[in-house]
Amino acid sequence: MGMAASQARLLSMTARLSNNEFEQQSVAYSKQRLAESSEQINDEYLAALEKTKYQVLTGYNGSEACYADLTYNQLTGYNAVAAGKQYLVKDRKGKVLVSNEIAEAFKKNNGDLNRFLRDLGYTQSNIDITKYYESEEAIHEAWDRYLESVGRSINDFDSQHILGFGYKSFSNEPFDGYVLYNTAYAATAGKDKTLNLYKDSTGYYTYRYAVEARQYEDENGELQTGVYYQTAEQEGTDDYTQLLDVTYNTETGTFTYTNNDGETVETKVLYASEGADGNAVLSEEIKNYLTLYDESTNQYISESGIIYTVTDSPQALNFEGTTQAQRELYDYATAITEAYYNNQKSGSVDNLKYDAGIITYYQNIFNEMRTCGYTTIKDEIHFKENEWFVRQLKAGALTLSYYSTVEKSFIGTTIDDDESITEKEDKSAIAIAEQEYNAAMDRIEKQDKQFDLQLSKLESEHNALQTEYDSVKSIISKNIEKSFNIFNA
Repeated sequence: MGMAASQARLLSMTARLSNNEFEQQSVAYSKQRLAESSEQINDEYLAALEKTKYQVLTGYNGSEACYADLTYNQLTGYNAVAAGKQYLVKDRKGKVLVSNEIAEAFKKNNGDLNRFLRDLGYTQSNIDITKYYESEEAIHEAWDRYLESVGRSINDFDSQHILGFGYKSFSNEPFDGYVLYNTAYAATAGKDKTLNLYKDSTGYYTYRYAVEARQYEDENGELQTGVYYQTAEQEGTDDYTQLLDVTYNTETGTFTYTNNDGETVETKVLYASEGADGNAVLSEEIKNYLTLYDESTNQYISESGIIYTVTDSPQALNFEGTTQAQRELYDYATAITEAYYNNQKSGSVDNLKYDAGIITYYQNIFNEMRTCGYTTIKDEIHFKENEWFVRQLKAGALTLSYYSTVEKSFIGTTIDDDESITEKEDKSAIAIAEQEYNAAMDRIEKQDKQFDLQLSKLESEHNALQTEYDSVKSIISKNIEKSFNIFNA
C-alpha cells in the first residue's frame, strides 16, 4: 500500500515538474518577443527623429527665424511670407488655384476688377470724396493718364473732362460698370439733316470746314489757283464748293476775303460754314458756337443764323487699350470716378476699405485669373493641410510661382529651390514619437519585470518539486531494495 502511494506521488511530481518547465519556457519566449518589440520600437523612434517637413519663413523674433508649416493658405496669404513675396499656385493645366470666395467674386463680376474687389470688401479709390475740388482734380488726372496711354485725349470727347460728360449711373443698363459721357447731335430746324455737335467751356459748337487752295488748268491750259471747301454732305467725296470771293497768294500763302464788317482780311488759316441763306460764312476761327435760342425746346442758333434742336446721347467710355498697364490706368480712373459720383448721388459711401498692398495683392491674382483661367477645390480644408499640399507639389499636380516686381509677372519656383521654403525637423512628429516611445518602453519594462517575477516563482517551485521528487524517488528505491532483500532471504 505504501509502495503504490509513493509511485502515485512520484508520477504527480513528474507531471508538475514537466508543467513547470513548460511554463518557464513560455515565459522565456515571451521575454524574447518583448525584447524584439523593444528593438522595433527603438528603430521606429530613431526613424521618427529623422522625420522632416517643409516649412516657410514667416518672420523673425529678434534674430531668430520663425517658420510655419507649408500649406496653401500660409504660402499664398497676404504678407504671409517674411520675404514679402506673393506666391501663386496653379494646377497642371496652368489654371490658378483659388479659394471658392475668390472664384465666386471673379465669376460673378465677369472680369470687372473694381466689382471683384468690391465683393472682397475693398476699393481702388484712394481719394477723399468729401474734398470735392481735390477729388475732381484727381479724377481729371487719372483719365488724362489713361487716355494719353491709348493715344487719345480729353479733346476727343468734345474738349470736356470726364466730370462734364453727363455721368449717369454705374447700375443702369446698358452701361453697367462704365463711365458715361454725352455726345450731342443737332437736327437742323426745318430740314432733314443732322450733324454732330461738340462742346467746351464756352458751349456747343460745330466745326467750320478748312478752306484750301487747289490748282487746276483752265480752258486755255493755263495753271490757275482756286479756293475751295467741302460741306458736310461733300465730306468723303471728290466734290468741293468753290469760293469765288476769296483769293489765294501762292507766294505768301495767304487767303484774302472780305468779312461781315466789310473789312479786307488776309490770313493763312481760313474756315467756312454754311450760312442761313446757303452762302458760306468765312472765319479764322475753327469753331462755330451755338447760342441757346429756346430752352423749352432745347433749340440753339449758330453764329451763321441756323437754328438747331440739340439732343444728348449717352455713350460708354469703354476700355480701348491693349496692355496690362493701360488696363490698370482705366480701372483706377473708373474706381475713383464711381466712388465720387456714388457719394454725390446717395450722400454715403460703400463700406469698402482701401489698402494699397492688399489691392495690389488681389489685382495680381485677378490679372492672372483673367489670363490663365482659374480653378478651385470643393473641400477647402485641404488648403490648411501641410501633407496634402506638399504631396500635390511633389507629384506635379500643383506648381508654384511668385510675383517679380522687376519682371512684373509671376516666375516659376519649387519647394526645393525657393529661398523662403526649407525642410526642417518635424518637431511635432518627433515629440509625439518620443511620447509614444517612452510609453511603449514603460509597458515593456513592466511586462519584463512581471516575466522575471514569474520566472523566479517558477524556478522556486521547480526547485521545491525537484527536491520532493528526489525524496520520493529515494524512498521508493529503498523500499524496492528492502523488498528484494526479504524475498532473497
